[in-house]
Amino acid sequence: MDWKWFFIYPEQGIATVNEIAFPANTPVYFKVTSNSVMNSFFIPRLGSQIYAMAGMQTRLHLIANEPGTYDGISASYSGPGFSGMKFKAIATKDRAEFDQWVAKAKQSPNTMNDMAAFEKVAMPSEYNKVEYFSSVKPDLFKDVINKFMDHGKSMDMTQPEGEHSSHEGMEGMDMSHAESANSKG
Repeated sequence: MDWKWFFIYPEQGIATVNEIAFPANTPVYFKVTSNSVMNSFFIPRLGSQIYAMAGMQTRLHLIANEPGTYDGISASYSGPGFSGMKFKAIATKDRAEFDQWVAKAKQSPNTMNDMAAFEKVAMPSEYNKVEYFSSVKPDLFKDVINKFMDHGKSMDMTQPEGEHSSHEGMEGMDMSHAESANSKG
């Protein structure tokens, strides 16, 4: 999203803007995508960064070895709101404290139950405050990725019968024995 971070908690059925929480000493598995331009998801004190790209999913595993609040950023320039594209990552002391954080999010009157609600929140804006959504549409993450896919269309790379394409200039690619590049599955 331009220029905010949106987090979905599928197991808890909630979502947030610009804040995440998880228990300390618990591995966290992130699936990352973008709703527009490429960004770079990064919590410097917890580990590596990963790119977020529209129509694609990347993955990152992180762990906070101690409770605390960690700064998260976009590490790649993504337009005029880039400098304010920050979030807080809260490592709670235990699961009970995390559950309290989830309960607080579930008290929010905001919901994210359809793509229309998502598109409203996704409108470009700068220096966004933390928001909580007490419910989230199942498979919203997949829907965001899929909206960039051209479903039902594929590139047909087969040659019409009797024609032969040249392989000149394809150094390092021996395609002389390839029957077809068209894959169906």
